[in-house]
Amino acid sequence: MTSGNLPSPAWSLEEEEAEDGGHGKPEELCSGEHPRQFFTEAQRLREQSLLLDEEVSVAGRVYRVHRVILAAVSSLFRDRLLNSRGPRTPISLNVAPRGWEAVLTFAYEGVLGSAPWRDVLAAAEALGAPRVKAVVQQRCEVLGSSQEDAEQPNGAEELRRNLRSIEVLYQQGIGCDLELEADGCRLWVHRAALACGSEFFGAMLLSGMRESQGTKVSLHTISAQDLRLLVSYAYSGVVQARWPGLLRAAQVALQYQSSSCLALCQRALAQGLSPTRCLALFSMAEAPGLEQLWSRARHYLLTHLPAVASCPAFPSFPATCLAELLDSDELHVQEEFEAFMAARCWLAANPATQVSEAKALLGCVRFGRMSTRELRRVHAVGLPTPLPPDLLQQLLVEAEVPGPERRREPDQALVVIGGDGLRSDMAVRQPSGKVWWARAFCCGIGLVRTVEWGCLPPLPAPGRFRHGAASLTGKELYVCGGQDFYSNSSTLASTFRWDPSQEDWEEVAPLCQARCFFPLVALDGLLYALGGRDNGIALDSVEVYDPELNVWREAPALPEPCFAHAAAILEGQLYLSGGCSGTDEILDTLLHYNPNLEKPRALLSPMGVPRAAHVMAALGGRLYVAGGLGKFGDLLSFEVYEPRTDSWTRLAPLPSPHVGAAVAILQGELFVLGGYSHRTYALSHLIHAYSPGLGRWLCLGTLPRPRAEMPACILHPAALVTTQHATKPAG
Repeated sequence: MTSGNLPSPAWSLEEEEAEDGGHGKPEELCSGEHPRQFFTEAQRLREQSLLLDEEVSVAGRVYRVHRVILAAVSSLFRDRLLNSRGPRTPISLNVAPRGWEAVLTFAYEGVLGSAPWRDVLAAAEALGAPRVKAVVQQRCEVLGSSQEDAEQPNGAEELRRNLRSIEVLYQQGIGCDLELEADGCRLWVHRAALACGSEFFGAMLLSGMRESQGTKVSLHTISAQDLRLLVSYAYSGVVQARWPGLLRAAQVALQYQSSSCLALCQRALAQGLSPTRCLALFSMAEAPGLEQLWSRARHYLLTHLPAVASCPAFPSFPATCLAELLDSDELHVQEEFEAFMAARCWLAANPATQVSEAKALLGCVRFGRMSTRELRRVHAVGLPTPLPPDLLQQLLVEAEVPGPERRREPDQALVVIGGDGLRSDMAVRQPSGKVWWARAFCCGIGLVRTVEWGCLPPLPAPGRFRHGAASLTGKELYVCGGQDFYSNSSTLASTFRWDPSQEDWEEVAPLCQARCFFPLVALDGLLYALGGRDNGIALDSVEVYDPELNVWREAPALPEPCFAHAAAILEGQLYLSGGCSGTDEILDTLLHYNPNLEKPRALLSPMGVPRAAHVMAALGGRLYVAGGLGKFGDLLSFEVYEPRTDSWTRLAPLPSPHVGAAVAILQGELFVLGGYSHRTYALSHLIHAYSPGLGRWLCLGTLPRPRAEMPACILHPAALVTTQHATKPAG
């Protein structure tokens, strides 16, 4: 029971609080794992006869249980918990043993077991267990009166409801048998429930030491605020706080060994990163157990250095850490001059820095990679006082020319499949069958950027374009539909699958209907092919593929036929935007499509401009749409949809046209790849990436060959370890 030496947040988050006036509604985060962990521990304690406080006799057999766990489902045990003062007397039940055991299993595991439903109903009636009774009656109605065994309930949902019932008992003070005191705060809790919900308190209450005995425990190393957090989370699995509060909750969870609370806070903290928040996380960088969170924060710092350098807290960032960022190959800057300006900004705010330390920091800037224009800007800006002017000249003379390149090797693989070359000579024009994946993104001298490409096995000849591609697990690729030539009759229905265990593509069940110009998305372990066009006719049909059954089946149709539209999955929900209608009208619609409903469509706020052959992707809880074709030709416009307000916001436009481009999300950035210009019919081989934190586009290099009307996917790098085909694939 030591407090450890984990520091409190050392960075000011006043800016974050000021965004909502410090009165923003706290976000409620609920752990999906905590109820299961809570009752798994309860079951372990029961099997080892620990903290048991109730004896139940059924048909001559005595069962020892935790009264608070049974009280979550039974009014009989809730009443015994309410009147638990005085000597504890065993209880005898006149019910069938299998019916009692079913209720007991329901309380600890959320399921009923295999008892006959008549026995379970009788036991539920005797114990005052309405939820058990309702589950059995519902299942029996579905299965018919002739069925002897009731179907199992949803164990995870029932455990969540069980935990909520125990939380209500705590809030009402029913049956609490232990008083905790810390820093003047006193809380009455259930000994058994607290041991199940918190590793820290479980270890304390089961240790056999003085704190595990009696009805009162004084805690001298925990603040009142931390005690309330730990107890509240133990009973609920919920953390309610704005971002600074989450930072504090993560520290408490780490310090007092609440693994599920720590995991919950880390996920939330990683999703809400900003320059100021990343600097705030630095105080926790060395804490064991937070390596994954710090890795995400470090990556954010590497990709948003200009924005980080403009934060008020940036001068307090340790020089050694800034040097490590500047020296990293993965530093993601538009030009090396930005790295120099970050170092200069820090030195200007820390004038007491020794010359030797300043030289070491500036030595991490790769002056040898700068263009002549960048070097002129460096000379024009110079070094801040009181550093000697000749230090800059010394650094430039000592710089290695050319300096080492910056090389980003993402932790996921970007894959581009097939596409069209748009050659003017139709006799030699054919779709590509190549499948490429990006090994690394390299930064040369000045703004020169290249991508190191590798090849996967090519698609079966003759290739295809206007097709769909997706991955269900990140370890395999599915490709279906599209066209293999340039007539309406050349639309495809075939579907192919590839994974690293295969040397070539495997043909699986074909689509029910041939289609092209359609998106293919993965949702809940299934693939959805939405709309498109066949033989020149727009489609409203939707098909869903089940990989376990290897079969396509019909899903609810779209509200109207459309093709050349885009789709994306945001927080488990499927959205479609734009496209062309059956009369070739370009649409501005945004549709929420729920395949589990008979009428699965809900129209949302339309985009700012109608568009087709565009891209859409989900990033940071928002939907981004970019490029495509508008009523008057190429679109450079770029906008983002905010689901909470059902509204669109215009952002920085694309640097160049991308009609029929591919899209992917890689390391928190939106990638738009290839496409063409409808005005000139010139193909694009450029890769543009948008960083929401910086609000700008960056050209990261080029495709191996110019291509349009092809999809892109993201795979786990482990899936490509054994596929080392070619480093510079042909087109």
